[in-house]
Amino acid sequence: MTIIVLYILLGIIALIVILLHFSVRATIKASKQGAEIKVKWLFFTLYPRKPKKPKKSKKKKGEAETADEQPESQQTDLSEESLEEFIKQAEQTSEPPEHSDEPETSPEKEPDTTQEPEKTDKQQAKKAKKEKRKKQHEPDIEPAEGKKEKGKLAQLKDKFNMVKPYIPLGWKYFRKILKKIRITDVQADVTVGKEDAYEAALWYGKVQGFLFSTMGWLGCIFTIKLKRLDVHCEFNEKVMDGEIYLKVKIRPSTMIHIAFCMAIKALCIFIRQKKEQKLKAQAARKRHEQQQKQQQKKAA
Repeated sequence: MTIIVLYILLGIIALIVILLHFSVRATIKASKQGAEIKVKWLFFTLYPRKPKKPKKSKKKKGEAETADEQPESQQTDLSEESLEEFIKQAEQTSEPPEHSDEPETSPEKEPDTTQEPEKTDKQQAKKAKKEKRKKQHEPDIEPAEGKKEKGKLAQLKDKFNMVKPYIPLGWKYFRKILKKIRITDVQADVTVGKEDAYEAALWYGKVQGFLFSTMGWLGCIFTIKLKRLDVHCEFNEKVMDGEIYLKVKIRPSTMIHIAFCMAIKALCIFIRQKKEQKLKAQAARKRHEQQQKQQQKKAA
């Protein structure tokens, strides 16, 4: 029985791994009219989602009808006579009752005799252990009277020193994530033009240079596969129009792998920092003990 359960678990894990190897695909089509973005994974459309149809509210049996749906016979009569009767009834009910001369005696509040439950031995033992751990990690050095508390700049420096070892690690894996993003089937069709032929030629060269240079810059960051880049020039007409189409692919399995490796390395850095802090605290404690011994010898 246990072997069958293990085989089922292994099958589920293998299926999840295979599914995570399928890429999430995003198709982007941008033009002068706007941009269209579609995100798919396998056969599912993640974006844009189909609008949900509004559900029709069904009337339950015995449910009270609204004022508009009620017949005229059941609706309230708002004539002058009915209003006068309603006002008289309200005046009769709103008359205050006669107050007695005897003062009302309020029941005395009994003092709370309940006491907080005493702490158990286990809780006290846990607190003692926590205090011992704090004393082990923190040095028992009293601050000098002349020294002032740390300012904001010093606090910021301490925080920066704590985060500093993680910055190169984060930058390294961030670049890896960007490189794993694949941009394929890049197609661009741009049309430019000016009324003057000389200006149109200059404008055509600038647009073409900008388009190819940006693609080269993006190729240094992402993985790009170009399909078609066309720039058309029209003379004697002021035109600026174009359309860009591309696909973006990314595998969830690669993202999980990179995140897992980054978490392990960050944990190693954290453990190393804790060890360094412990060694510093021990060294400071030893110095403090030596200073106390020297002071005792001098006093003797």
